[in-house]
Amino acid sequence: MSWTHKSTCLLLSLSIALASCATPPTRPTHRAPPETEQQAPPDRGKELGKQFVAEARKQYHFVKDQEVVDAVNRVGRRIVTAAGGDPEGFHFFVVKESSLNAFAIPGGYIFVFDELLTKLDSEDELAGVLGHETGHVMHNHFFKNDNVVNAMTLATIAAILLSRGQAATTSIAMAANEAEQLHFSRENEEEADASGMQYLKQAGYDPKGMLDFFQTLLAFEKINGYEIPAYMETHPELESRVHLAELRLNRPVDHVLPPPPKVIDWGRIETIIRAKSETWHEVAQLFPERKVGTAPDERYHYLAGLAYLTTDRVSEAITEYQAALAASPDNPVYHADLAAAYLKSQEVEKARAEALESLKRSKPGEELPSAYVTLGMVEEHAGRLEQARQQYEEALRRNPDHAFAHYHLGQVYSQIGKSAEAAYQTGRFLRLNLQPEAALAEFRQAKELSSKDSELTKEIQEQIKQIMRDGI
Repeated sequence: MSWTHKSTCLLLSLSIALASCATPPTRPTHRAPPETEQQAPPDRGKELGKQFVAEARKQYHFVKDQEVVDAVNRVGRRIVTAAGGDPEGFHFFVVKESSLNAFAIPGGYIFVFDELLTKLDSEDELAGVLGHETGHVMHNHFFKNDNVVNAMTLATIAAILLSRGQAATTSIAMAANEAEQLHFSRENEEEADASGMQYLKQAGYDPKGMLDFFQTLLAFEKINGYEIPAYMETHPELESRVHLAELRLNRPVDHVLPPPPKVIDWGRIETIIRAKSETWHEVAQLFPERKVGTAPDERYHYLAGLAYLTTDRVSEAITEYQAALAASPDNPVYHADLAAAYLKSQEVEKARAEALESLKRSKPGEELPSAYVTLGMVEEHAGRLEQARQQYEEALRRNPDHAFAHYHLGQVYSQIGKSAEAAYQTGRFLRLNLQPEAALAEFRQAKELSSKDSELTKEIQEQIKQIMRDGI
């Protein structure tokens, strides 16, 4: 299913599998009987997906904020694990686009537009979206009509998908006739819905997350009829999907993963996205649900501080976090964020003190990577490179995909003369920053510089293997 505005629907209807919103062809296409349909070889979807991602990287603007990317990846990988897939073989991307959209590409590449994320109210609702898209991948819905897939080159498909606005209809008219439109069937969509809810249950999420999101979209449809996401008008009607989701809520599953160790603060994720994607002058504009005239409370101060910090309005951020801490002095998140704000304002000793306070007030095993990164930057600034290295490695122990921890660790290794380690860490940063070609160059350099049978060499080889397999 694609969660998309009407203007995007035509675009997706010619893609290799992107969306549930695709408009059915106005005249029938030839379709082989089910018994003669051929499933794609195991690597065909991956090759198509790799090519598409390479094209998408040229045209899309990706959200790279660490917390937003981490949230989507964490939920997505858990869903894939529950579905019986390989989480290392799936990749989740957040695209900076002002439309309600999410779609899957063959090979396990799933894209979510940041505008959609702002319409979600919880981690469970995100799981519902990603569960549906994972269902399309796991059931291989992309290759149900090989004639259609083979009729179009990937370059044409990518150009159509990645067109914007009015260019979409022009591209479609030039690319193919109506008989060549590719779409998921009603049965495919219902199967993806059913599987998605099952994955939510198996992953330990509240399956009501999918139902809640459908109901949010129903409300959106009633308020914004002229902007109805087009998939609402095609396969199963949204009211039907809500009804089926209600019927599936209490169906048992045969196994359930342990509950997620931490619950994502979805208000935090939403605030980061809104602050970066909207033009705003007063922080109150970011929180329309807040009652006008009411006194700011602790959470308002906290999220206001986060919005200011995200957009580098540092003095305002410091003021808001201080107000939040006055109400809740033991909150490690507030201390870690305030540490980052002090670091941006070059108040280094205050940054150190707040980062240490965050670690002191954290539960064992729940220390925030950002606090260690701040401490690492403080130590690096002071020239204490060994201490900086230790802090960055602590951050990476808690989040192995923390891009800037890899970047700064690479800088430290370069300064202390460990060239192989520096190249490896730089490669990790570049790969997480969606620059696989540059990452490959760094990894290959690191491999030449490292000992043949070392653990570092094994890690380098694994990174190279993954890029060659997945293209990212």
